[in-house]
Amino acid sequence: MKRRAIIGASILLLIATPLITGAVAATSDTQTSLFISLDTYWEHKNNGDAFVVRADVKNIGDYAAIDTVINLKNVPSDWNTTPWHMNIPILAPGQTKTCYFIIERGPTNSTIYATAEALNAPLVQSNRIAIPISLYVIAGFAVVCSVLIIQVHRQRKKNNTK
Repeated sequence: MKRRAIIGASILLLIATPLITGAVAATSDTQTSLFISLDTYWEHKNNGDAFVVRADVKNIGDYAAIDTVINLKNVPSDWNTTPWHMNIPILAPGQTKTCYFIIERGPTNSTIYATAEALNAPLVQSNRIAIPISLYVIAGFAVVCSVLIIQVHRQRKKNNTK
């Protein structure tokens, strides 16, 4: 009985070894590229707010992406995230898959982002989203942009009169 188990395991290894090495060789010859973007929905300014994070992963390469893993990064330990990561078995060239994460934020602020990586595609990072997004930051950015636009306009007007 023991001898049959050993022979069976040996045969299985003999059959599986070329399949496994062939799969590894196929992934190294068929490298592809991924693109990932991140977006949020619902209010997320206060402790206890629950919101949804959407990650869109697109295969921008010429070959199918095999076993793509999407992870949220820089999420504080006092936040509850469901799920922590998502797997996409096969992502065809040009195909986009959307993954949703539900987050209940804790008392700390953070800037979150996502990563995507496949067996035959290198790691890529998404855009970063600051939680919470302060209106003061947006107002400051608007003022800086307005000043720059006015300066460029004045410079162009000055150059046109010469």
